[in-house]
Amino acid sequence: MKRAVVVVLGAFVAGIWLSTPVLAEIESSVVDGLAHSSFHKRKSTLEIANKAAAEKKATLESLGKACNLLPIRIGAILSGQAPLEKKTEDCLENQLGLKPGELAPLADPPVRWNAGAIYRLHEAVDVYAPAIQRWMNEHFGDAIMSAIDFTVKVQETKGSHGESRISITFEGKTLPYSNDEGWVPAK
Repeated sequence: MKRAVVVVLGAFVAGIWLSTPVLAEIESSVVDGLAHSSFHKRKSTLEIANKAAAEKKATLESLGKACNLLPIRIGAILSGQAPLEKKTEDCLENQLGLKPGELAPLADPPVRWNAGAIYRLHEAVDVYAPAIQRWMNEHFGDAIMSAIDFTVKVQETKGSHGESRISITFEGKTLPYSNDEGWVPAK
């Protein structure tokens, strides 16, 4: 009898669990909710821009040169992590063959996950990592940067207005992922 009750109760709980929509993201703070909303407002425009870039085989380097910006800034814009300024909007729309104003939804500053909640270094990596990964793929193919064969250089520099700035250089060995040859069954 106990076993039958457990089986029926288990089936009931499983049925409820299976009929409940799965949440892809857990919003753990106000910032997470705002960031989620901000990203989803930009998502369709980001998809249009990145599809156009892929179709035109436009790289971060080529778009950066055309728009007179560093490639990582272009990558941050195209990953929804940096606001799109009007001059850059016009340039990207032209380079990607899009209609004027089509990228306008990317003009508002994004609400970023973990902003203010984690040290600024973590924020910088969170914000620019998708653009850096894209740049790495464009230059090295399917590869990552080693954090084992790795050095970090930190130094104080001066900005264009004489202000103190911090320069951090991560230098790691390029490690390619395995290709199909590594996945051939042993004979």
